[in-house]
Amino acid sequence: MEAPRKREVFLEANRIVGPSTHVLTLRTAPDDSFEFAPGQYVTFFLTRAGKSLTRSYSFFSPAGKVGRFDLLIKQVPGGYGSTFLCGLSPATHPALTGLAPLGRFLLKDPGRRAVVFVATGAGLAPFVPMLEDLRARFPETPTWLIFGNRFREDVIHFDEFRALEIAWLAFHFLPILSRPPVDGSWHGGVGHVEDALRERFPDLSNSDVYLCGAPAMVNETQELALHLNCPKDHILVERY
Repeated sequence: MEAPRKREVFLEANRIVGPSTHVLTLRTAPDDSFEFAPGQYVTFFLTRAGKSLTRSYSFFSPAGKVGRFDLLIKQVPGGYGSTFLCGLSPATHPALTGLAPLGRFLLKDPGRRAVVFVATGAGLAPFVPMLEDLRARFPETPTWLIFGNRFREDVIHFDEFRALEIAWLAFHFLPILSRPPVDGSWHGGVGHVEDALRERFPDLSNSDVYLCGAPAMVNETQELALHLNCPKDHILVERY
């Protein structure tokens, strides 16, 4: 893997893709590019009231050698880093300083094992490049994405994942809402990601499980995966 280093990046676009959810497209300097693996991230160096702080975000776009990349950022109420970044405009903001590529939340060779991705909210970010890589290198591997959110409008990439199910027969998309619409228009899962995991996978002894999202979800789902017989070294976690 390429060694991380500090580099300047420049905002090209800031798109709203869901409630308080943005996709930022950033580019490197013309003479700079770097290679990242699916699951890696960038750490930004920000300043608040004269004090420095860091914020890290997983790459949301295809991995490989890049001169531009996307980040999926959920604006957290009271969160300085996400509020600052989601409020940026390409026309008005100078370069950001980022350290990249970082991280060891990486896709393993699944061998004969199934792969189960479990995400909530912006924890989806690392799984998008992972899914692309898995499809390219291991297209026969049975693969599931359990994606939990509160409301239907929070489920970004819904149509893209449904289309991927058609194009990639080994892939299965399991969206789940904790607060589904009351008009009966929701036909996905109801509850929490732990409910979907427990219902669909009573035995995870032959699966690799990847978890990304809020620490409470990751911790609870990690314990559940162990209870469902997934070996500890086949549970990979990233906490947001």
